[in-house]
Amino acid sequence: MTDPTNPRRISRPRIILMVAIDVVAVAIAIALYMWLLPRDPDAAVLGAISPLVFGAFFNLVIALVSLKP
Repeated sequence: MTDPTNPRRISRPRIILMVAIDVVAVAIAIALYMWLLPRDPDAAVLGAISPLVFGAFFNLVIALVSLKP
């Protein structure tokens, strides 16, 4: 007989942390893009993408740690 278990969910504080990480990543991406655009447009694009990827990685880590069995 199986025991009914609660569905695995991400808690509200962790969701707030994930949103805060996203906001900081977007702010850094915009700042780097604006700062690098006059100097080198290609570097500005890479400078905007890298904080977004870093933020997505941290969100993935938080989600995987929250949902571990």
